[in-house]
Amino acid sequence: MKTSQSIFSMNRFISFLFVLAILIFTVACDKEESPDTNGGDDSGSFQFGHGTLVAVQAESVQNTPIGDMTITVGTAVAVFSNDGNYSSFVNAGSVTADGHDLKKFDNNSYAFTPGLTDPTGIEFGNSVDWKVAGSDHVPAFEYTMTGGFPSIGTITADAELSKSSSYTISVSSIANADSVYFMVNEVYKALPGNTRSYTFSADELQNLSNGTAAVTVAAWRYKTSSFSGKTMYFINETVRQKTANVSN
Repeated sequence: MKTSQSIFSMNRFISFLFVLAILIFTVACDKEESPDTNGGDDSGSFQFGHGTLVAVQAESVQNTPIGDMTITVGTAVAVFSNDGNYSSFVNAGSVTADGHDLKKFDNNSYAFTPGLTDPTGIEFGNSVDWKVAGSDHVPAFEYTMTGGFPSIGTITADAELSKSSSYTISVSSIANADSVYFMVNEVYKALPGNTRSYTFSADELQNLSNGTAAVTVAAWRYKTSSFSGKTMYFINETVRQKTANVSN
């Protein structure tokens, strides 16, 4: 029973990671693109180029009979666009991250999903090797994202969240990040990468559903590079998560 509950919890967690990655693809502002540099963007959002490839290192605290254990799961997602506005995705041929094939879905998005035989997914090191076979719309390319992943310390947040009050999420430390997201389910705030705490107002929390919610801190860093005139964004993202009970 404990094993099945653990798998169910992890499946929900992985599903949430994909939602989080899609949030990254939807943000936009007037950030000048600069190839092969670390972005250093302090707004938490900017205009992406013709492709966005994200390696995600997810850290979830699981309660066990011998105490809390942190489980790390590695996954990856990628999308490509003809015009850079991501209103629709285009086929890019096969896509791999550190030698792991990403599955292409009907809408031309790509994702690696951990399975029963590899429940912790991709074991990322300090670099991530991307390979894209290419298509009529996307050039073939290879790129190594260097510099490692952001690090996030312990999350501090109350286990009970009342939508009639403010709610603070903080972390003990954060490093090597361009931007950080503080999230309660779909409610999020994007901030500069050195931010260690954010307090949601009651107004921001009003649309949350009652019940169990994911409390998440997601930090990410990025670089860009151009291939055949098309700019690709490469993101390394670290996610830490715990849960809270939401009530009125």
